[in-house]
Amino acid sequence: MRIVPTASAPSHIPRFAHLQVDAWGHLYPKLTVERAESDLRTEPEHDPDADVSSLCRSWFALDADGAAMGVVMLLGSGELEPADEAELPGPWLAGLVVAPEFRQRGVASALMDFAMNSARELHIDRLRLVTEHAVDFYERRGWTIERRVTLNSIPNTVMVTTLRP
Repeated sequence: MRIVPTASAPSHIPRFAHLQVDAWGHLYPKLTVERAESDLRTEPEHDPDADVSSLCRSWFALDADGAAMGVVMLLGSGELEPADEAELPGPWLAGLVVAPEFRQRGVASALMDFAMNSARELHIDRLRLVTEHAVDFYERRGWTIERRVTLNSIPNTVMVTTLRP
């Protein structure tokens, strides 16, 4: 498995934008395929001294043949409704989705580990994520429950992990 910036494998972006919208569109009514594609194409340089809310990075896990197996993102903001985000600011591990044919092969864990290491390189000390159903998956990987929130009237869980001692 090789992990690369999504912008370096643009042919895979439309499929994974659709998978992200299919997975989370019910939580984020403003999420469109076009918006997801735009986010996956964006690879701005992030100045570690800049406001973390501007962070937007994404990566694909590719198999030996170059097929995209999954995607993960680091985002500075936009994961919660405004009142909750004011109390629970980013950065966020986000957009993690694995194509159905590659699930249960460690792809999600590898992508999460890669994103967390990338966050450490950016001198980020803590990451949050929001999940509707995968609390157990993240708890097994060291994340802890921080708070319950509502996204588009649907209960979700905010989880947190510390990247530095």
